[in-house]
Amino acid sequence: MIRVVFLLLLWGAGLLAQPSPELQAVFHQRREALMARLGPGALAVFPSRPVHLRNLDVEYPYRQESNLYYLTGFEEPDAIAVLRPFDARYRFVLFVARQSPRSRFYEGDYAGLEGARRFFGADTAFYFDQFKDQLGWVMQGERTLYYTFGINPEVDRIIAGQLVERRSRSNYPIVDPQPLVAELRLIKNEGDWKAGFQKAIDISVAAHIEAIRAIHPGMGENEVQAIFQYVYRKNGSPRDAYPPIIGSGPNSCILHYGKNNRVMQAGEVVLMDCAAEYGYYAADITRTVPVNGRFSKAQKTIYNLVLKAQEAAIQAVRPGLVKARLDTLIEDVLSNGLLELGFIRRKEDFSVYTLHKYAHWLGLDVHDVGGYTRNGRSIVLQPGMVFTVEPGIYVRPDVIDRLRARGYSEEALQEIARRIEPYLNIGVRIEDDVLVTENGHRVLTAGVPRTVEAIEQLMAQPGLGEE
Repeated sequence: MIRVVFLLLLWGAGLLAQPSPELQAVFHQRREALMARLGPGALAVFPSRPVHLRNLDVEYPYRQESNLYYLTGFEEPDAIAVLRPFDARYRFVLFVARQSPRSRFYEGDYAGLEGARRFFGADTAFYFDQFKDQLGWVMQGERTLYYTFGINPEVDRIIAGQLVERRSRSNYPIVDPQPLVAELRLIKNEGDWKAGFQKAIDISVAAHIEAIRAIHPGMGENEVQAIFQYVYRKNGSPRDAYPPIIGSGPNSCILHYGKNNRVMQAGEVVLMDCAAEYGYYAADITRTVPVNGRFSKAQKTIYNLVLKAQEAAIQAVRPGLVKARLDTLIEDVLSNGLLELGFIRRKEDFSVYTLHKYAHWLGLDVHDVGGYTRNGRSIVLQPGMVFTVEPGIYVRPDVIDRLRARGYSEEALQEIARRIEPYLNIGVRIEDDVLVTENGHRVLTAGVPRTVEAIEQLMAQPGLGEE
């Protein structure tokens, strides 16, 4: 297991966690890689996201904007990173929050100007409230500015006011840097694993194992959520990678169900789409298990069909494969299986039961950046890409209405309704995280059981607090 190393440094009267020299080197390499793509005649500005109020004077827990963190490792709000490849002396400029006596009492010490230079590698630093006055020095003439509008309204207003509304002073082309950063983030390298990606996955694997062992009839979905979050925090994850989805019975057929407040019953399945964040990296794992510890015949039928589809896709992963081929492989298995079960009369109607696509990029964001097409064609897999493989089947009561809308006769619908009746409210999704390697692939989440037999064996073990 790769661990992120932080130096805990005494700064004034507060205790600040700063990136280790090893991680500082990772962030430096990322900045240099991006500046090489910008070219000598351009610069890039990356603002932090603002703090948001949850209610009245209570703030939401703060999380840094992913691109800013990717390039700097800086976690404080009211920050702006500026990359200036044209200036040999001041290539990386960091604007940081100004500390007040009140904020020091309530929040502890900020990094400040010296911390920005000493611990985050800035060539020089200013306060956030100086950005407007320093913008002319930052630009130093007519240059292409890479900047993404819509992240920080305050910085948007400064950029628009100085460089758009007052264009008579000069001509400043403004370009979104997101595609350039996305290219870097799409291909994971040693720096991503050093920074915490594998640990995010390992923590999530451990949490799924503990949750599966603990599940039993009469347990609340919220209790399962508590187990996940206990394991996350115990192992150093500061937050969930995304809102947890723990859906039992009919809730297993709701794709982004989030209330997690139902009591689970024997004879049902529970679908758990949950994962941790660590070092700003997200894992993404889904498992579906029987509440009473043993799959029924109907549950096993649907589960094994989904597993077969997932296996077909995972086994095909290798460099050079067109990514869209994964969808085709999954859909071939699911459509043939649903046709054999008598759930559909035409293969193309499989989507009535599947509801979503099957793979997305994974990294600093759970649905990570990076395009899926190039020049109108599906992207080709390369070593270092990480993505999910997550087929699903959801036997919802409304499938009859949806098939009716596709022109099925009432006679056909009656027969299908009879066939699906034992399967109603069974929703199964199986999701794993896969790395494309030089010679094939590696399933990063293989530690969580996937087969019917392995899941039942795990559920027979005592759960958390039951030993």
